[in-house]
Order: sequence, then structure tokens, then C-alpha cells
Amino acid sequence: MLPIRLIETEREDFDGPIVELWRDDDFVGLVFWDGESTILQVYPDGEGDVHDLDVRELQMLLDTALRIVDPDAFDTEMDELRDAVSSQEWGDEHPATSELLADYDELARHRSEDGEAFFPKDVAGRFIRSCDELDLAVMEMEGLDLVDDQLKADQSLVLETAEQPMMTWSQFRAFANTTAQHTLAMWPERESLVVAFVFRQPDGADIVA
Repeated sequence: MLPIRLIETEREDFDGPIVELWRDDDFVGLVFWDGESTILQVYPDGEGDVHDLDVRELQMLLDTALRIVDPDAFDTEMDELRDAVSSQEWGDEHPATSELLADYDELARHRSEDGEAFFPKDVAGRFIRSCDELDLAVMEMEGLDLVDDQLKADQSLVLETAEQPMMTWSQFRAFANTTAQHTLAMWPERESLVVAFVFRQPDGADIVA
């Protein structure tokens, strides 16, 4: 089954951006904001049949599409989370977190004043794999452009993994990290791109990398 591509565009009959979903040259559907909520419309395939959609892939795409079309999707939640976890006592750090941060400390291309790390895309991919190996789950991932030592946000490059209460921790960790890897693979290959992470320990604590 071919992967689905996400394309941000605009149309005269819509107020704001819309997201089109394509599988090769076959139009799958679109996501748009109707003034009150985010709407997904799915269309028949080129032969009039139904589309078979991978649930995990669709969830990942819709999570990204939501952040593009929903004017309320970008609020202060990520900043509040970062402020909260950056003020915690690091002496109680989980051993896996200590190992992860030590391994990637010198690989950050940029650090904010409060110490948050921003990694090149290739390092970000290794970071996600290390999280999986250390039993840590990537909860949030944000792509920004680092230009002249200044960070510029890109609203289409944000992932927040929803909790899955029916999953065990190992199932959720695998789900979260697979989603992060698939999302990162779709992000652009450009020299200025850097990636920030929030990951979760097995004890439920969220950590800013």
C-alpha cells in the first residue's frame, strides 16, 4: 500500500489553509477548518472504490493536518510543559534519561537559554531510536529552522502523541516512537532544520531533551 502524502494548499472557497491527502496521483481527501471544528472529507478512489487506510499512518497525518488548519491548535501547552519539566529536580532523573541526555549532549546544533536541545534531522532520527532502545517514548517533536542562530517556527512541523490508555507501556512506547520516526521521515531535508523533543519515562514523567 503506497504511503499517503500531505499537501498544504489554499482554495478560494475556503477561509484559511486546507490539507489535501494524496496516494500517488489518487486524491484521498482533504482536511479543513469550518469555523467551529476540523473536518476530514474522504473521497472514493479513482475507480470509485473505497480507500484502505492504515490507521497509524492516518492518525499521524491527521495530527499534522490539525495543526495546519486549526487556528486554535497552537496554544501555550508545549511552552507550559517545557517550563514545568525544565524546573524539576534533575537529581531524581531516571537512569535511562541520564544515559540518553549524556549520549546526545554534544550532538545538539543549538541550545536555548534554558538548555533545551535542538538536533539536526539525522541526529533526531538516531535520538528516536535511542529512546526506543532505552524504553523511553517520544511524546512531542517540533521542527524549526535555525537561521543566523535564531529559531523560526514552522507550524506544519509539530507532533504531539496522544496517550493510548488501552495500551501497555511497552506497546505505547513502540507506538509513540514509530509515529515519531514516520513523522520525521516526512519532514523536509534542509540544512536549517533542527528538531526539539519531549519524551516520557516509564514512570510517566515528561522530560525536555
